[in-house]
Amino acid sequence: MTTPIGILVIHGMGKQEPGFSQEIQEEITDRLGGNAGRFVWQEVFWGHALQVRENKLWEDMARAREPDGSRIPLDWQSIREFVVHNFGDALAYHRDQGKDSAYVKIHEIVSQKISELKAALADPAAPVVVMAHSLGAHIMSNYLWDQQAKNAAAAGLEDLPTLAAMITFGCNIPLFSLAFDKATPIDVPGNGVKKPALIAASRWLNFVDRDDVRGWPLRPIYEHSGATLNAAEKRTIDRLEDYEINVGGLVTAWNPVAHGAYWTDDDFTQPVTDYLLKLVHAADA
Repeated sequence: MTTPIGILVIHGMGKQEPGFSQEIQEEITDRLGGNAGRFVWQEVFWGHALQVRENKLWEDMARAREPDGSRIPLDWQSIREFVVHNFGDALAYHRDQGKDSAYVKIHEIVSQKISELKAALADPAAPVVVMAHSLGAHIMSNYLWDQQAKNAAAAGLEDLPTLAAMITFGCNIPLFSLAFDKATPIDVPGNGVKKPALIAASRWLNFVDRDDVRGWPLRPIYEHSGATLNAAEKRTIDRLEDYEINVGGLVTAWNPVAHGAYWTDDDFTQPVTDYLLKLVHAADA
């Protein structure tokens, strides 16, 4: 019996809807050809966790008045709304452990989706690939860190010991690393990956477009952080590979709008597919 491989795909900041990953699933499935059936996809949609709060903030700002009761007409409405629904996500997601915090609410959603993926895989040893865009990369890094470090924040949440690979794109983890004196990576692969061929094939692939100002290389923040790393963390750095690619079309390829253009661009989906095929061979070795 062949080993199934799970793909957990999570979105980043901005307005999102369920089904956000449908196009990338279809494109990569087509590229995988006869191997497509080996993969089980699970989407992690967390945007609704903050949508109500962001909508209320936007409505409250529209009611702003000066002391005499006259309305405060805020210009650049579309840009302001963009800021609320994009940078608002990043600002709201923090390490406050209160039960109503964005951090906790989003991690509870991630936990539920990991549980659903495990049920669909029906094999506790099945390797899992995390595919994370933008803020989703930071979310998954925090979630996995809490699990691997056995932090209190991980209590009651689903673990992911069979993490075989991380694929991040438009990743802004380096910006969030400013909150810490020294940056240390999660363990890739997880300690539940036992097969030597899968361990050898395990990677953290990070894709960045040079015009995407919200996407950054990753390896430098871990290599030069000065942190005292354990063997697992050193192993992660050895497997972390940054790739500069060019995504988007005539309107988006040359400017910061490229941040949202990774999902179905050949420069991204082809190398991702190539790597997934390597995992298939490793799982069958």
